[in-house]
Amino acid sequence: MYDGKQVVRVETKFKQKDLYNIGIEMKDRKGTGNYDIERREFNVEYISMSERNLYQEVKQTLKKRNIEYLNKASTNLLNGITFTSGTEFFEALGMKFIDSGRTYKTGNKKGQSVKVPYIKSKEDIPQTVSYFFDSCMEFLKDYVGEENIILAQIHYDEDTPHLQAYFLPIVNEVKRKCYVKDKNGNVIKEEVKNKNGNTTLVPKILRDEKGKIVYEKVKGNFLNNDQFWKQRGAQNSYAKLQNSFHKFITERGFNLDRGNIGANVEHKTKLEFQIEENKAELELLNQEKENTLKVIENSKNALIESNKAINKDILNPKKTIVGYNSNDVQKIVEYSKGLEQVNIFC
Repeated sequence: MYDGKQVVRVETKFKQKDLYNIGIEMKDRKGTGNYDIERREFNVEYISMSERNLYQEVKQTLKKRNIEYLNKASTNLLNGITFTSGTEFFEALGMKFIDSGRTYKTGNKKGQSVKVPYIKSKEDIPQTVSYFFDSCMEFLKDYVGEENIILAQIHYDEDTPHLQAYFLPIVNEVKRKCYVKDKNGNVIKEEVKNKNGNTTLVPKILRDEKGKIVYEKVKGNFLNNDQFWKQRGAQNSYAKLQNSFHKFITERGFNLDRGNIGANVEHKTKLEFQIEENKAELELLNQEKENTLKVIENSKNALIESNKAINKDILNPKKTIVGYNSNDVQKIVEYSKGLEQVNIFC
């Protein structure tokens, strides 16, 4: 019997444009989470920024370490990783949770109450929970290199405690395409047509006798997201990461369910999960709106029909009413018409 599910989320495509929002979330706790300001003081910083924002932190780190990278808007500068589990796991470790008053809108827990940590002092965080996150941090340092981790924090101020970290995908070796050179060592260029049909000059790629591109290995320090994950299993890199972490954390004494061994399916990111929850909540609100509009429309139609019946009786009464002569009846009709006008303008 497991105490909970293993959850390791990885995001690999953070570009320059994404760094501002990441920095704001990690520093000021503003973003997609359900943040509780009363629990914020219990968050733990393993590694924090020294520069004024995350972009400058990344830029200065790359410069100081003389790391070679492609300085383009499309370059993947950072990777993100989150270690956590479900509420039941942390409860098994001794942490207390209380009802938040909210319910899950999607997923396996749809309709269930959202429980959040009950933390009023440091003593409310069990040592076993701290040890779990310390172990996750140790695994991360070994997996990506401690020097490559830019930010790392434990967040107790959201719905579920988690370790959130960001690191540079640094490699010491890259594979690069080789190009045809002349006897003086200059790269030969050839004419090719682009998608618009225009002719342009590009370096001529070196190919072997089978027509395959020739690559060379270059040593150094490089920021290269593709090579980083290729060196860790390429398409199977995520499954291998999950397997490695499960073995590591089990040896530390934690009882987590790895799930489908060999599966390469990633957990939803926090943003993706929040988007799904918001979409589901919006659908419920839209349905409530439709139901309310139907009730209003039905009430409106019933009121119109009722007014028609009243107007028919008031404005077209019988001229012979017991106890009243024709003049009295006419006066009643005129008085009723006057009341109708007053009602209209009130």
